[in-house]
Amino acid sequence: MAAAAIRSWPARAASTWRALGRMPSYQLPIVLGGALAVFAGAVAFVAAVVAERVLGVSWVRGLLLVAFGALALIGYKVMRANVRNGSVVGAIAGVALLAVAGGAVGLVTGLLVFAGAMWGLLKSF
Repeated sequence: MAAAAIRSWPARAASTWRALGRMPSYQLPIVLGGALAVFAGAVAFVAAVVAERVLGVSWVRGLLLVAFGALALIGYKVMRANVRNGSVVGAIAGVALLAVAGGAVGLVTGLLVFAGAMWGLLKSF
């Protein structure tokens, strides 16, 4: 019965932060880049007019940042089970952020995700 108990939101958040502290260092750029892409994309999508002036990101680019940032975070989850497969998913997300999302935010997050994916791939050999 204890395994079926519902944990509170603060307990789940603390567990997530502890998991981030135990992750291998080569996974950090993927998580950071993916999270930044999702956050910047959400800001751009919700406030398209303001974000276009401040971040230089249109609502379409914001939606793409959210989608490919989520793909990078999925790559991190896959990497926890299989480093090579997760690196491939992360690299695809990084290239998509660079090529499709574009702009300064896409460039920074794409390079971060791609660098983390390559780092993880090199560590797997």
